[in-house]
Amino acid sequence: MDGGAEDRASINSIADAALRVNYTTPQTREESMAMLEGLDIHTGDEIEHLYEAYKRASADTVRYIGEVQRKTEQITRLQNGLVLVLADMVESRDQCTGDRVRKTAAYAGIILRQMKKEGIYADRLTDEYIAEVVSSAPLHDVGKIAVSDTILNKPGRLTEEEFKTMQNHTTEGGKVIEKAMALVAEESEYLTEAKNLATGHHEKWNGKGYPLGLKGEEIPLSARVMAVADVFDALVSRRSYKEPFSIDKAIEIIRHDAGSHFDPNVVRAFLDAEEEIRRTAELNMDI
Repeated sequence: MDGGAEDRASINSIADAALRVNYTTPQTREESMAMLEGLDIHTGDEIEHLYEAYKRASADTVRYIGEVQRKTEQITRLQNGLVLVLADMVESRDQCTGDRVRKTAAYAGIILRQMKKEGIYADRLTDEYIAEVVSSAPLHDVGKIAVSDTILNKPGRLTEEEFKTMQNHTTEGGKVIEKAMALVAEESEYLTEAKNLATGHHEKWNGKGYPLGLKGEEIPLSARVMAVADVFDALVSRRSYKEPFSIDKAIEIIRHDAGSHFDPNVVRAFLDAEEEIRRTAELNMDI
């Protein structure tokens, strides 16, 4: 092969490799760097210099992507930690025993993953969507910050007026999240789902819930899942006004209310994941 032909072949090899480089995942990045190394171009001229410069640039890109991902993961952990602290502060005001915000998020995650496994609402349930909902789930009761301790901790049944005040925690929660959305000033799936959860987790499939009386699929999917997770956790948990229900009884109540209180598809996934639901509940039973 003459020198011109060799140079053209080397340039074509570099160009072809550049088109095939993939930085999407750690594995594809490693494979791409190995592919570039495998070209092993030694022309002793500017083409070799170009090849070495391209390898260095690619290696720098891989390192940069890795650093960005590590920082992103750190920020995500920090965000989730702060959310849990905030949610714990809100929940601690009503003297509930146990770590309620983590339990409801755990139940919601179990249900969502089971729904994805069964192809329920397959057009919505991506891994990214599930992660956003589970991460924002602890904020579903953030509106309780606007409810007085007297009502939150009342040992007996609430009066009609007190119950209406308690219901306001859904709209107040939505307002809190809206303020956060305004500060961010850009679209955020995380905050969107946080708002859906805060405002919609007491809506009912038959339209008899609150605050808006939404019906069926008018209710955001995340809120329909949280409705099941939230009620189940409330049933099996001790409260100032009641003893915990047995897990069997709580599951039966959820089953019975499918199609009235709850989305029947969500309940089906909940029941199909009963073993994992039971295990999680048993690990977190109130003492």
